[in-house]
Amino acid sequence: MAVNISNDPYYNDLYYSKPFGYTILETPYFQGFEFEKIDYLGWQQYILENWQLAFYASAVYITSIFGIQRLMRDRKAFELKTPLFIWNMLLGILSIIGFIRVLPGFYTVLSEPNGLYNSICVKKGLDIPSIYWAIAFAVSKFVELGDTLFIVLRKRPLIFLQWYHHLVTLLVVWTTAPFVEPIVRWYGVLNAGVHSLMYPYFALRAIGVKIPSYVANFITTMQFSQMLIGFAVNMASWYFQHNGYDCERHPLSIKIFVFVYGTFIFLFGKLFYDSVIKSGRKQKEKTKSKAN
Repeated sequence: MAVNISNDPYYNDLYYSKPFGYTILETPYFQGFEFEKIDYLGWQQYILENWQLAFYASAVYITSIFGIQRLMRDRKAFELKTPLFIWNMLLGILSIIGFIRVLPGFYTVLSEPNGLYNSICVKKGLDIPSIYWAIAFAVSKFVELGDTLFIVLRKRPLIFLQWYHHLVTLLVVWTTAPFVEPIVRWYGVLNAGVHSLMYPYFALRAIGVKIPSYVANFITTMQFSQMLIGFAVNMASWYFQHNGYDCERHPLSIKIFVFVYGTFIFLFGKLFYDSVIKSGRKQKEKTKSKAN
């Protein structure tokens, strides 16, 4: 890559100080917008010192959603079409922007020699957009708890997968974020990519827009694929460590993600089977019966 160091003190400091032990990407794109130039060390320290906030929020979250669900038992459901549309559309727009901003850095590292290994294990190729959106990703896990609030206020079925994956994701992100591991780039790109499709879909559904069933099936397939890929790259880092390669992964982080992605594969796998495979078979059977 051609060296292109700007006169921007923020970028220069990032380039020469190599924060968290990372080398820095060197093209104008990766110098970032002004709003992306934040106190990254301060944020890391804040999360490190306040990781328990995620557990406090989780306790409030569980108490609130099941408490509200009980209170709503004999009450009329709220419609909330417009607020739900705005909520999902805003989260969708943020996910799309985040995906666009972090994908180039991820692709740059992945496309170089030994790219897969480097993207998982080596502190190489950090950039301003990725730093900013990684922190935004961590904070957004608090915001996304609001998804469940809409479900209980509208008296929609609250399945285990829905509240469990929000709860666990928040706890895991805030527990492992201070490690600043290279593999996080995988988790961020996968999550932002899927949410870029999921939240706009939910926004349109909230206002009654009819969307073909194959769109929902595609999103469900992407969700399940996200869990499979997340589990695979986590196990790849374990493989590298146990076969003599240097791999910047904390043993606790590997164990946590084995558990998390393992349960997600089971839960999203069931959703994928029920929503895509099983329903697809039923639809084919109906089509055949009509033809006969």
